[in-house]
Amino acid sequence: MSEKFASEKIKNLRCTMLEKKIDAYIITGGDAHQGEYMADYWRTRQWLSGFTGSSGTVVVTNNEAGLWTDGRYFIQAEQELKGSGITLFKMNEPQVPTYCEWLKANLPDQATISFDGRVLSLSSFKTLKKDLKSKKIFFSYDEDVVGSLWTDRPPMPASPIFAHDVCFAGQTVAQKLSAVREEMTKKQVDIYLVAALDDIAWLTNMRGSDIPKIPVFFSYLLITLNDAYLFIDEQKMTPSLHNHLEGILVCPYDAVFDYIREKSLNKTLMYCPEAISIKLFNSIPAKAESIEDDSIIGKLKAVKNEVEIKNICNASLKEGVVMVKLLRWLSNNVQNSPTETDVQNKISQLRLEQENCLGDSFTTIVAYGKNAAIVHYSPDPGDQIKQDGFLLIDTGGQYLDGTTDISRTIIMGDITDEMRRDFTLVLKSHLALACTKFLQGATGAQLDAIARVPVWAAGMDYKHGTGHGIGFCLSVHEGPYNISMRTSEHKLLAGMLCTNEPGIYKANHYGIRTENVMLVKEIEKTDFGIFLGFELLSLCPIEIKALDMTLLTQEEIDFLNSYHQMVYEKLKPFLNKEEVEWLREATKNISSK
Repeated sequence: MSEKFASEKIKNLRCTMLEKKIDAYIITGGDAHQGEYMADYWRTRQWLSGFTGSSGTVVVTNNEAGLWTDGRYFIQAEQELKGSGITLFKMNEPQVPTYCEWLKANLPDQATISFDGRVLSLSSFKTLKKDLKSKKIFFSYDEDVVGSLWTDRPPMPASPIFAHDVCFAGQTVAQKLSAVREEMTKKQVDIYLVAALDDIAWLTNMRGSDIPKIPVFFSYLLITLNDAYLFIDEQKMTPSLHNHLEGILVCPYDAVFDYIREKSLNKTLMYCPEAISIKLFNSIPAKAESIEDDSIIGKLKAVKNEVEIKNICNASLKEGVVMVKLLRWLSNNVQNSPTETDVQNKISQLRLEQENCLGDSFTTIVAYGKNAAIVHYSPDPGDQIKQDGFLLIDTGGQYLDGTTDISRTIIMGDITDEMRRDFTLVLKSHLALACTKFLQGATGAQLDAIARVPVWAAGMDYKHGTGHGIGFCLSVHEGPYNISMRTSEHKLLAGMLCTNEPGIYKANHYGIRTENVMLVKEIEKTDFGIFLGFELLSLCPIEIKALDMTLLTQEEIDFLNSYHQMVYEKLKPFLNKEEVEWLREATKNISSK
């Protein structure tokens, strides 16, 4: 978006705010289901501001405008907001207020704050209301003001849905419903309201394409102890899908509000406050007892069953083949100066050649040189890859048998001693977590610190979590657990999938990230408890030519050699002769001598 268009749109918004007597308007950039990624219809924040990151909140008042986003997007936001009239507020940095604190400091008492009530989560609204309590604010959220200005707004998607066979899912819809109802009974809950799209797709064993890269479909779900109701665009449902749902009644998408009002009278209704909107919450009648709780489904789907684990290992094998083919192609074509988008397109092409592949699990990051310092960089069609420095590739695939995510930093030519040191420190952080054995009950925040020790020791850090959960043919980012500095009560359990992706980023110079998907598994049981560890599932060489061997311990060298031997043995049956020769060289044993 041009700077002129962004500032003109904000000017038009302010005119509408003046007409409607609105003092501040909030655009969260979310959708009605509080997902991280969204369909084009919901991209109001991007349309207004030009900021394309997946996380951020824009606040516009009559004379100021700001964007609040986290460290993954600082560099990107600075570039995309130039000339827009929007100030960047770097979240979690010293002396930087939250947008609620900023509104409290800049708005008069009894001001009117407006936002689209379909997209602001209940938990976010509660925080906003609490932080501004002393200001006696009036909240207006029945109208999508920014959406009314977006004259060429894309329509809501109406993509087809398909059944996700039990040979992939490992459990039937009936079995999953039974497990959910068992938890509802324990919690003494009559009705369970589900708005998170990946939760609904998991329980119904159905997949769609309403959101790019994530095989979900717009819907709501109400589960009682005896019945269940799926609220969806009924045109998406075929007779076979109705049968597949095993007793779940299909209802119109917008009927969810009326059903909540009718079904929850004098009942106990449970929901996740982070997953439902304030508009959906307001449909709950006063005579219902509301219980806020983490998603039952979220916790169930986080621990993969044996069939899912077997399948994700197979998907990881196919992804390894894609990566080896890609890296060999790159080594043979770098002299032709391919662009970042050439590499991006090549990965997608190679991936679609694999059996049961649905496409990419997110937009592949191909970042050469200084571009890699932008954590969530979008490839530029004109940026060529030269025979010098680093190239960072962060990519993943959606397969019927699992979701993958992998990052590698590749040498394109000469690198400095500083680059070699930083690459090795990132690998040390990666291995520190991969080799950790921990007592069951540990949280992601405790493990995150273990991974950061090598980069902290060098006086550096990275502005993102070390790892995140992964769905099964679902979102590449899945909760409720993660491995990050954020305090969380969610513990890591055997059967969970998570990434391991430390990095180092130096603005205007380079970025480095090494990422594998890992399976949490039980290692041993002693008198002190159950101890867990990680099994590496991703299969792809790590750039041994970029290592400073003086920084590695013998244990780290042995682990890397063992990993590379596994990569070679598992992938070579699926590669041609030339690719096997390339892989043999890329995975050869290294020594401290």
